[in-house]
Amino acid sequence: MFTLVILSLGCLHGLYLSYELIRKNTANDANRMLALCIQCFVALLFFILLDESGAFNYVPHLIGFQEPVTFLLAPCFYYYVGRLTSPAYLPFVRTHLLPFFIAVLCAVPFYLLDAQSKWQFLYGDLYAPDLPAWYLSWYENVFVFGAMIQVAIYLVLSWRRLSTYQIVSENNFSSLELINLNWLRRLLIMLGSLYGLWFLDEAIEVNAMACIDHGTGIGCHYDWLIGERVFFFSELGVVIVFYLMSYYGLRQPEIFIQSNQYVVAYEPEAEKYVNSALSETLAAELCRLIEHQVQDEKLFLNPDLTLHDLACASGHSRHHVSQAINQSKKVSFFDFINQLRVTHAQAQLLAHPNRSVLDVSLDSGFNSRSAFYGAFKRYTGVTPGEYRKQHKQLAEKLS
Repeated sequence: MFTLVILSLGCLHGLYLSYELIRKNTANDANRMLALCIQCFVALLFFILLDESGAFNYVPHLIGFQEPVTFLLAPCFYYYVGRLTSPAYLPFVRTHLLPFFIAVLCAVPFYLLDAQSKWQFLYGDLYAPDLPAWYLSWYENVFVFGAMIQVAIYLVLSWRRLSTYQIVSENNFSSLELINLNWLRRLLIMLGSLYGLWFLDEAIEVNAMACIDHGTGIGCHYDWLIGERVFFFSELGVVIVFYLMSYYGLRQPEIFIQSNQYVVAYEPEAEKYVNSALSETLAAELCRLIEHQVQDEKLFLNPDLTLHDLACASGHSRHHVSQAINQSKKVSFFDFINQLRVTHAQAQLLAHPNRSVLDVSLDSGFNSRSAFYGAFKRYTGVTPGEYRKQHKQLAEKLS
């Protein structure tokens, strides 16, 4: 009963969330794709609800419609990630939908079965008089494992796109608070966990069926495998995903990292600077000049400073400025600027012991207290408060 309640709440909340995403901004492609992704989740939960509640007895012709829907889920999520992370991301390519259409075509013979045959397939022994046994067995296994392979591929592709986005962001911006997608990375990890539960559930079912049909398999040695399933945890996880999407998805603007003409694109490490006219010696000299300029003019105090801004101020191209910093300092533009900010903040913390940490952080070029604390701990190993305390104790010992 509790499982049915969870499934019902998940379906209702998913429908409400998809409606809110579309209503919030009808011109936002990312929101529309996220709404479609959530609707696919809702459809799958709804079919599980029909199965768990026994409602398929009353609507047997809906049996089997959940399999093709699974092939829509991963491409929709991948496209959502793409629309958030790139202004030049291509329109949704029809080839991403090819597995879905193939699944529908392959399922047509099953859809044409009578209600009794479909019911037998779901609750009986895969027997259907109008279709050969090999087709029904193929239908049962290929759909499941094909979907699992597809989802795994898109999860990896989504993770790679987010990782590339992080690298591009750090190479072009000095503040990431408004453009970071850490919540989406955490969501992707959770989706990967749900995938693991799905895989485990299918493995349990395969072993249970092997034991029941042939008397072989792990399930015969561990009785609980036959009776126990991890559906509940998967369903609960999907509902939690809905709530995460509610909180973050509705608040997430469609991020366009400026225009491509102002951004240094991502390049694999092996291909970086291969065709650059800037030698390592010239890059080191340029980096020295840039560092002096940033410190003398205190450009790092601008919380919205970008690589494009620094290139304009120095009179050099973005690519040369980026190369000079990356090669000579072995850090990204983000780390280069924030290290200077932290160094400035260290001096301010000691020079003005009565000033609040928030005031020092804002005066040092940080947009927020949390960003300042994160950067300070990252580069010094201690918090601002601990840094002040350590130097106060040192001064007392020396006095």
